[in-house]
Amino acid sequence: MVKFIENDWTRNEHQGAYMGLATIHESQMKLTLQHAQPDNGYVLTMTQIEQISAEKGGESSTAAVFLIEGQLIRAKMAYLEYLDFGLQMFDDLQDVEEDMKNNHRTIFTQSLADGQTLDAPTARLIQYCYYAPPFENFSDDHRTVSDAQSGETLAHYVRASMMMFLVLLILEAVSRLQQYYSEECYREISTFSPLAFDDLKMARVEKPFWTVMRDQSF
Repeated sequence: MVKFIENDWTRNEHQGAYMGLATIHESQMKLTLQHAQPDNGYVLTMTQIEQISAEKGGESSTAAVFLIEGQLIRAKMAYLEYLDFGLQMFDDLQDVEEDMKNNHRTIFTQSLADGQTLDAPTARLIQYCYYAPPFENFSDDHRTVSDAQSGETLAHYVRASMMMFLVLLILEAVSRLQQYYSEECYREISTFSPLAFDDLKMARVEKPFWTVMRDQSF
């Protein structure tokens, strides 16, 4: 595979592409650290879990887009790391029940293991999705079609839309995990949903979201 990549991106001129591959490999190697083994005394702290999650979640799209474009401006790299971490947290929320069965420690499963609800980590995740990077313009956005009146580029629109889709996916996951939330928090989060939670459970919005992710470049 590396030889195939070298045919398109030389190492001297596109060091970022190979840095991305090395980083994602290292992050994947750390996945094994998230499997708690209480019987032999191996239990991660929340700080360790947060660090591993940030490293693991912050590199997937960065490495992929490096291979597509060859080079990335720093602002776009930062955005991709931001997006990847949000997607990783959503994935961890969605898989919380399976991860609990497998002793896989994430921010969400560790909260439950500590006797807490998912109120706080979910609220932080939703707030994270409204942070500034998705709504910023990048210097190379001019390559995409722009709206002459608003000045918005297609790339900017796609980035902002993706984060809104991500919020919707988070809401869908919450709607299926009611037993892990306080009644007050569950009711409060439900007010952000465009659909009643009972209807959102049946909406299955994840597939269209990943179709957008697959078909769009950044």
